[in-house]
Amino acid sequence: MRRAVAFVAIAFGCLQSAGAAQGRPQPGSVEDIYIARSLRTTRAMPTEFCAESRVGFAGTTFEDQYTFHAIETRTADGRITNAHGNKIGQVRACLGPTSDPLRINFFAAGDLAAVSFVGKGGCETKKADFPEPGITVYRCFLDLTDLPRGYTGGLLTTSTVVSRQGIGEVSDPTGYVQSSVATVRLWKQR
Repeated sequence: MRRAVAFVAIAFGCLQSAGAAQGRPQPGSVEDIYIARSLRTTRAMPTEFCAESRVGFAGTTFEDQYTFHAIETRTADGRITNAHGNKIGQVRACLGPTSDPLRINFFAAGDLAAVSFVGKGGCETKKADFPEPGITVYRCFLDLTDLPRGYTGGLLTTSTVVSRQGIGEVSDPTGYVQSSVATVRLWKQR
């Protein structure tokens, strides 16, 4: 019986070690992964930066600027404990309508952790006035190109909350992390 308990304890310890190792970059890893918070700092009428020839769509309605900030999480469960850490990048973005009123075109150029990129994609409204009036939830993505040498491509995805106060850190109603929590995966050449 003691041997069986000891074996189970050793096996469980090995599983825990293997699980912990999966969370760390492995030697020879072919991707860099970042989790960051984006914060809209400005919204303006589009400039020449948002020209159709550059962004790939017509009718840009807004030109935004965002900063990226490192986030801190609780290692026990991944819960965010600080959504406004060090500034780790910035992006300039163009947003415009599509034929579907629930979707918008999304173009961005900037950098994250000293890695420059250009991204083209879109955002989709998931729920308006949810989880309470004044809050709209979006899901956005960008296919990343024009990356530094050594990268083959990347993907940025977001879980986005926009409130009545769309600029800055404090939402209206209060208590929401805006604008987005982003996951960025950058793939390297082998």
